[in-house]
Amino acid sequence: MKQIVKYSFIAILFLFLLNTGLVAQLQIAHVVSDSIIPKMPAYQSAMSELQTYSTILQKQFEGKEAEMEAYYMNVIDKKKKGLLAPKEEKDAEAKLQEMEANLKKFGQDMEKQLYEKEGVLLKPIYEEYNQAIKDVSKENNYTYIIDKKLTLYSAGGIDATSKISAKLKINN
Repeated sequence: MKQIVKYSFIAILFLFLLNTGLVAQLQIAHVVSDSIIPKMPAYQSAMSELQTYSTILQKQFEGKEAEMEAYYMNVIDKKKKGLLAPKEEKDAEAKLQEMEANLKKFGQDMEKQLYEKEGVLLKPIYEEYNQAIKDVSKENNYTYIIDKKLTLYSAGGIDATSKISAKLKINN
C-alpha cells in the first residue's frame, strides 16, 4: 500500500512540474565521445608517446629475456661438455630461477608503468574534453549531456557531438 501511495505521489509531482513548465526546461543532449576524443591532436600525440614508451619498455624486456636465454644456453652447453660440477649446476639453476622471477616482475612492472603513463598522458585530454562539454552545455542551456554509448534507449534527441567537436576545433 505504501508503494502505491509513493508512486501516486511521484506521478502527481511529475504532473505538477510538467504543468508548471519545470520539466519542460530540462534539455538532455547526447554526445558520441568515441568520435571526438581520438580525433583530438593531444590524444593522438599522447598515444604516439605512449607507443614509443611501450616500445622502449618492450625492448628492455626483450633484452633481459635474451640475456636469460644466453645464460641458459651457456649452462646447457657447459653441462653437455661436462664442465659443470654439481654445485655449479645447482647455482646455475638457482640463478636461472632468479632471472626468470626478475623477468616476470619486470613484465608486471612494465604493465603498471604503461597504465600509469597512460593515465598521466590522458588526464589533461579528458579535462579539456570535459571543459568543452561544460561550455557547450552552458551555451546551449543543456541540463545534461550524456554519452550516447551509455544510453539504453533514445528516441532521437539533441546530438551535441558536432558542437563539442567545434569547441575543441576538431573537424568531424
